[in-house]
Amino acid sequence: MVHFLILAAGKGERAKKVSNNSPKQYVEFNNISPLRYLLKKITKIREISSITVVISKDNLREYKRDIRGIKNLRKYILGGKTREESSFKGLESLKNEFGNKSNQKVLIHDAARPFIPKKIIIQSIKSLEKYNATCPYIKNEDTIKSISYENKLNHINRNKIISLQTPQGFDLNQIFKLHYENRKSNKKYTDNLSLLIDKEKPFKLIKGSKRNFKITTYDDLLLFKDIISSKKRKLVGIGFDIHAFTEGNELILGGVKLKSKYKLLAHSDGDVLLHSITDAILGAKSKNDIGAHFPASNDKYKNANSILFLNKAMNYIEKNNAEIINLDINLICDYPKINPIKSKLKKSLSNLLEVEVDKINIKATSTEDQGFINFKNGIASQAIVSIESINE
Repeated sequence: MVHFLILAAGKGERAKKVSNNSPKQYVEFNNISPLRYLLKKITKIREISSITVVISKDNLREYKRDIRGIKNLRKYILGGKTREESSFKGLESLKNEFGNKSNQKVLIHDAARPFIPKKIIIQSIKSLEKYNATCPYIKNEDTIKSISYENKLNHINRNKIISLQTPQGFDLNQIFKLHYENRKSNKKYTDNLSLLIDKEKPFKLIKGSKRNFKITTYDDLLLFKDIISSKKRKLVGIGFDIHAFTEGNELILGGVKLKSKYKLLAHSDGDVLLHSITDAILGAKSKNDIGAHFPASNDKYKNANSILFLNKAMNYIEKNNAEIINLDINLICDYPKINPIKSKLKKSLSNLLEVEVDKINIKATSTEDQGFINFKNGIASQAIVSIESINE
């Protein structure tokens, strides 16, 4: 098994604009933080068996915000005062659960490196089949100098300088043992590979990437913002549904149960409003239509709550870290009267979609008792949704 351990307990002081800002790994731009962007990428890699995040108790609220919809996630671990302590606590948790099993590997990664290419992760995992440790690196391309206390510059051969990155991969039991033994000494390390280097343990260096840069300063955060902004795209979807009236004393509209002279005839609960919204979202994400996902021929969906359908569509939004920008709905009916219940419908949709009420608009029009959609025959709903999506 391969476990992915993310170190996210640091305070990130050098990246803070003001002292009370959140640490860099939690700062949101366009509704996504570096940690969430990283988690969204890692959770899609099937070679990763589990994900563990080491956090500070001071950032529990931000952490819970960022883990929505993330799979393979173990319970968070509270970190220590240093990176080394946080690494040990994370490894200790993994060792306690998986240490007695054979062939357990761990990739230790900085939460401040959100753009880690999948290629590096896969190459790290493959290298761990032959080596007990692996680490990505990049060569230095700048002219390098050292500076003395007297501000004197000294030449350094840049061909002999490399920069180590993460994720650094290890045999779980070996790296835990090295951390455990190091706790008895006063040595401090800024990465995990250094423990192996000092013990002269073998390891494999693999080619890293400039894209895998570490967010350290506020300028780096602005670079993260620019990259995220360039990945955004806008999507629009349209949905339409119609249901006839039949005998009954209750109908469901937008997830709201209403006393009624009729109910809506349907294979499911007949929530024509949620059906149109579901179709609009599926359309925006190019995921066919509601009938393809929930065919009326399947008895499994007989009398099903339409929230089930809506949640399926919302999952496609969640997977791409997208968000609904606005939703415009047109209800076509002579009955029931929509204006008296409009605020109740908007509040219900706001809760179901996790969207602010002011992003939802509901209009109603009457057919003046003309055509199929009249007082006796039924309700139609048209929805148009605008979605902003992160395009990875």
